[in-house]
Amino acid sequence: MKIFEYKNISKTLIFTTIAIILSNTLLISLVYYTSQLQEFETTVTKLQKENLQAKKEQIKQDILSQAVMLKFKYENTISTNKSNIINYLKRIPFDQDKSDYIFVYEVYNLNGGDNFAKLILNPNRKDLEGKFISTNYTDVNGFKFREKFIQDIKEDGESFVKYAYKKTNGKIAEKISFFYYIKDLQWILAKGVYVDDIQNDIFQRKKELQGQLFKIIHENIIIYLFFTIIMIFIAYLIGHKIARILKEKDKRVRHTTKELARLNRTLDQKVKQEIEKNKEKEQLLMQKSKFIALGEMISLIAHQWRQPLSEIGAIVMNLQMHDRVNKLDSKILSTKSKEIETILHYMSTTIDDFRYFFKPDRKQQIFKIDDSIQRVLKITSPMLQEHKIKITLDVNPQITINSYQNELEQVLLNLISNAKDALVHDKIENPEIKIILEKEQYICLKVWDNASGIEEMLLDKIFEPYFTTKDEAQGTGIGLYMSKIIIENNMKGKLKINSSPKGSCFIIEFY
Repeated sequence: MKIFEYKNISKTLIFTTIAIILSNTLLISLVYYTSQLQEFETTVTKLQKENLQAKKEQIKQDILSQAVMLKFKYENTISTNKSNIINYLKRIPFDQDKSDYIFVYEVYNLNGGDNFAKLILNPNRKDLEGKFISTNYTDVNGFKFREKFIQDIKEDGESFVKYAYKKTNGKIAEKISFFYYIKDLQWILAKGVYVDDIQNDIFQRKKELQGQLFKIIHENIIIYLFFTIIMIFIAYLIGHKIARILKEKDKRVRHTTKELARLNRTLDQKVKQEIEKNKEKEQLLMQKSKFIALGEMISLIAHQWRQPLSEIGAIVMNLQMHDRVNKLDSKILSTKSKEIETILHYMSTTIDDFRYFFKPDRKQQIFKIDDSIQRVLKITSPMLQEHKIKITLDVNPQITINSYQNELEQVLLNLISNAKDALVHDKIENPEIKIILEKEQYICLKVWDNASGIEEMLLDKIFEPYFTTKDEAQGTGIGLYMSKIIIENNMKGKLKINSSPKGSCFIIEFY
């Protein structure tokens, strides 16, 4: 089946539109899924930091609370001595699985060294209780953690230290402990938390959040699929309607052709009727060309809408996430609603831009070339922003010309699209397109890019029909050929190219 034949245009439009909708849905779903996973990982990382800080604050408050109580017992109870306080501390329950215990040093020398203190309580190391300890002791990583906390205590009276230590189950693990010096007792009161215990808590929380995230993602993908099916159905109805219209128009054209053949054999009295029929035929042909252009317009609109649809999906996901964690308030809802309204307004104005751009206009008129440049950039800016291509303008806004405005804009659109394709293909690090408009003896309009240029041996062929440097699937070789025809035949100007390894520059001259 020849898809570009007139009789197959409606089917081609339907299948092309459906393919565009499906590919956009798949791409949006993939981008949405990836972005949500990245946001999830960021949330988990933040949660880990917050949980670690909360644990540190908890053990610090536990030690400070115990210190206040011990000072009170030691100073205000005559019958209480250090051994009674130790017995009190031994009776404090702790979580055996998490090694959540208090340990106590009796300090003899705040300057450290061998025998600087005696370990008088440690439920995890009963073998060391009552024995002297040294600041020269190192953990499995060679870190002198006792030397570190004794230095901090001399300066601030307290210390947080991270080191490796044996758990109650015999395994070595990283531990963060808070050490506090009680001067009246000459004791260092300490409590720690093992990092792997915190990580286990985080892992459980991560699994819960991950389950919630995947549920939300699946729900949103189902919504995407639902809307995709609706859009496909609408596209089918439109295509079917177009097919009926084309069929009716084709029938009328064939009928008109038969009438013209019959009228050619009639007398001069039917000349006027024949002229009227010819006018009707021309109108039908114009209508047919409009339907052909509809397919291209749908494709461009789909490209323009891809990013706004992705943004709306991300906003919806953000609202659902806030709702899941009970943090969705009126302020967030109002802000996100305004963002969606802004995006929808942008999508609405996009339709008006395309409708105006494709409006046929074969009348010469005086217009500012800068206006045409701005109209083309308004349509192509989302495509350029997607590839992070910088647009630089060096334009005299007062330069006017008496010619065909729409045809000049079609040429500009083609030149900018070609420049974008070259920058993307060559993977330029800082891609840029520069548009220059100046007038001295004649009007000169330049479109320059900083891609890798065109080989010199190909420059003579660049404006030939069906010649292209792109892949077969990406280029037809018609764009530059038609641009040259429009500029030189229709607008009586000149289109040429200068190219080097530093970039290419298309030059339009009007004399």
